[in-house]
Amino acid sequence: MAENRYNFCRLCEIVKNIPDDIGEYADRLYRLLDEDERADSELIGSRLKICDECEKNVQGTCLACGCYCLVRSFARSQHCPKKKW
Repeated sequence: MAENRYNFCRLCEIVKNIPDDIGEYADRLYRLLDEDERADSELIGSRLKICDECEKNVQGTCLACGCYCLVRSFARSQHCPKKKW
């Protein structure tokens, strides 16, 4: 008889700690950045517009790297993993 084994999903453990409102979570992360590292609203908006049109974006998650597009767009030093911005 086959033994039932379940693998532990670490991502599930991380995700269950993220609030239902991703905007609240993202806002907290943005405020944690040093002010000189924060992208301004214009830069964030232009990055998200590109992400919105990208085939790798599925409901705000980048399938190329697994990050939330909104969160990655916050830091000036971050770049698109597909080199679109």
